[in-house]
Amino acid sequence: MRAFIAVDLSEDIRAKVEEIERRFGDLSGIKLKFVNPKQAHQTLKFLGNVSEERVEPIKRELESINIEPFDIVLRGAGFFPASRRKIRVLWIGISEGIEGLKALQEQVETRMVTLGFPAEKQPFSPHITICRVKRIESDAGLNQLMGKIAELSDVEVGEMQVNAVKLKKSTLTPRGPIYEDVYVKQLF
Repeated sequence: MRAFIAVDLSEDIRAKVEEIERRFGDLSGIKLKFVNPKQAHQTLKFLGNVSEERVEPIKRELESINIEPFDIVLRGAGFFPASRRKIRVLWIGISEGIEGLKALQEQVETRMVTLGFPAEKQPFSPHITICRVKRIESDAGLNQLMGKIAELSDVEVGEMQVNAVKLKKSTLTPRGPIYEDVYVKQLF
């Protein structure tokens, strides 16, 4: 199964993500593919294809995570990479609770590396992906996109408590990925 470890967003935050995504819907000259807001999450570790016999050891390692629930605040929109002409991802940022999220991600990363999963090459950058830029068809489209991002650069998305870590299965379909929880580790 194709798998990853993540923190799901609260229903209130997901509703706000959907609202923000709609604000990008009227752009022309650019092709965007939005993340289904009902599936929006903060990825902690992408595992790739995982055989059935590796699922139980992953669950055991996640069960050993020792972090209390903490709050995060989501605020502002931005993009990766930093070059205007090469934009590939639109995201919502995390403005508070970053240290807790980083500590959680470090525990997940350490445990998964001990199971033989490759270490991440890039430093952890907390964000919620809301959209992928498939194609920039015109300068006007790019300018419209940059204008929307500027409008939303300090948008207040909301606050939520991180109280669980999830091992999730990802099934790719022509209409987009479908995620399902394989295991949930409650934080306490």
